[in-house]
Amino acid sequence: MPGSGGLACYGVGNGTTWSVQANATVFAALATLATAPDLDESRNNREALRATALQLLGFILATHKSGPLATPCGRQWGHSWITVLSYTRMLHALPPLRPFLREADLLALERVLLSECDFLLTGYPVAACIEGASGRNKPESNLWNGAILYRAAALFPHAPNAALYRQRSTELLLNAISIPQDAASLATFRGKPLRDWHVGPNFTEEFGLNHHRYLNVGYMVICLSNIAMAYYACEDEGITPPPELFHHARELWQLVKSLTFADGRLWRIGGDNRVRYGYCQDYAIPVWLLAYDLWGDADAAQYLDGWLNQVETEQRGNADGGFLTARLAGLAQLSPLYYCRLEGDRAGTLSMAVRWTQRIVARALPTTPTPVLETWSDAFHGASMVRGKRLASWVWKGVEGPAGMVVPAHRSDLAEWEWNLAGRVVGAGCLTRAEPEAWASVAFPRGFLTHGSFHWIADLNPSEGSPPEQTARCQIVFAALPDDATVLVLQRATTTQPVYLNQVAGLGLRIPNDLFNGSKRRYRFLGAGHEIPGASTGALPTPGLLEAGDQIEVDGQLTITALYGGTLAILRPGHRQITLRNTHLQHSQQGGSLYCDEVIVPITSRQQFYPAGTRLYDIGANLCVGGAAQGIVRSSPHAEVRIIEGVDRAGWHYLLAVNFGPVGQVVALPAEAKAARTLCGPPPENSPSGETTLSLPPESSSLLQLG
Repeated sequence: MPGSGGLACYGVGNGTTWSVQANATVFAALATLATAPDLDESRNNREALRATALQLLGFILATHKSGPLATPCGRQWGHSWITVLSYTRMLHALPPLRPFLREADLLALERVLLSECDFLLTGYPVAACIEGASGRNKPESNLWNGAILYRAAALFPHAPNAALYRQRSTELLLNAISIPQDAASLATFRGKPLRDWHVGPNFTEEFGLNHHRYLNVGYMVICLSNIAMAYYACEDEGITPPPELFHHARELWQLVKSLTFADGRLWRIGGDNRVRYGYCQDYAIPVWLLAYDLWGDADAAQYLDGWLNQVETEQRGNADGGFLTARLAGLAQLSPLYYCRLEGDRAGTLSMAVRWTQRIVARALPTTPTPVLETWSDAFHGASMVRGKRLASWVWKGVEGPAGMVVPAHRSDLAEWEWNLAGRVVGAGCLTRAEPEAWASVAFPRGFLTHGSFHWIADLNPSEGSPPEQTARCQIVFAALPDDATVLVLQRATTTQPVYLNQVAGLGLRIPNDLFNGSKRRYRFLGAGHEIPGASTGALPTPGLLEAGDQIEVDGQLTITALYGGTLAILRPGHRQITLRNTHLQHSQQGGSLYCDEVIVPITSRQQFYPAGTRLYDIGANLCVGGAAQGIVRSSPHAEVRIIEGVDRAGWHYLLAVNFGPVGQVVALPAEAKAARTLCGPPPENSPSGETTLSLPPESSSLLQLG
């Protein structure tokens, strides 16, 4: 940084919150390396690392609003809802660096911290709300701001506002991982019952989080990561952490653990509006260390090992030694600022692992793993999941709208969630999105069924004054059978107005085919095996469509069978199509972070005009983990009714009857349905003529176990 007396910045250095965060995480990484006892000094110059770390720290402290300098862009940073996050994500690197800090550095650290805490007293009100669209859903920022206020009050009792810091800290921490029942709780914190501290819930009663307006598993992790960072900062400083720091943390950890693959990858059933294999995933590292250290969960060590293997896999493919350079090259071209932030997050969280694993290992703690939830549901998000050897989920309020998933529990590389199993209707404009309309879900032992509808929306049309255009209404039934293997998916889509559409496809199962699975997938279809390359460091697949008949087997792990409505195909885009959400990137086909093959029932990929009420697709499919499952389509006298008989891997027969229409229907069932066990929906009845019938209300489903 010219004219600064030797200070330095990482990335663009423009003084925005995001650039300062990148500075802070890279400072933490270099400071941790410089002070690591086992640093390989044949490959690294310890003094040079330390000098660069101190230059980065000096830049952060000098360009704060309380400091003497501006950034090269002429602005200072600080005094916002997110400012102290930069500070908390670098705290772990300060203790070993302390012998090399001058008195002026220590005073500058105090200056920045107290300046931010004074701002928080007036510039950051305590707020909480379950609904992300309200602008008051603030679990993670309540946590990091509450934690920093507590530390400041403990470290600097001489500060004029120290008592106010402590008061506001408790308010924020108790309204971070907050749920509705807190409003009536008599649990006491600092002499007052929780109900008197309670401002509002940020989580549902089931610990569902609607941050960024969708079921956001990643930000559940971000919340827990801030607890971990505060916990270890308190330990470094000899401060006893307050009990309110851990409010509902253990319950949230159990849910997060239940939504984690054995190799550490998050099972993000609600989707992700950020890059795949990045950011929130990186911040699972401090969460795992806390879970092992504080709650004795030995499984967290397995997650950490598995994630480090994935990090190493990606880094080995980058010629420059960077963490993300090859896969995110397109994103780096569009936003060097965002790319540097992601690279810094990875470096910073790895440095947390270096710092904290040493002390955890030295403690030799007894361990008792936290049990995972085999089933979980959340009515607010329309979320259902069941886990065993098969992981199956459906969420109506996901990041792109509805999405489902069926994967083997040990194969995180098969997991992707963007519109997964929701089909696709692409109209005009630069952005396609889906808006949930209505749904109903029922859980039963080892399974669930959900039936609902949503609208496809074509948005960001360049024509002047063009509003978002509702193109089609889609109905979906998703039934996870109790055999821990099989899922039935039924989809129907109909245009809601006269409309031009650019692409229509049913099913929409996304199969990642990128560096995390060795950039190749082994498929079996049309009686033969096919090894199909995916995206790699140096190449992207040639776009195309592979006709695949009625059945596709993926890596010998997952079998997809078309039951009615068309045959299957594998769509091969020529680019990494999984992008950041809520941007123009989807249309521009730039900046993608993951490549996927797509198993579809192809309809059309060219622009075509459709009158209102056109049936775009009406399909059914069977997905089975560990082998194929049988499915039989039974005839129905009603065009709006579909009846599927499925045989699961355990040999049980199931009957799924679905009424997609707007009026109720009565259908005849086979005689064996008389003794059926009703898992979901209305039970069978005996008609006066002796027939077994089923009365299906409008847009409803019934699932029967025949025996």
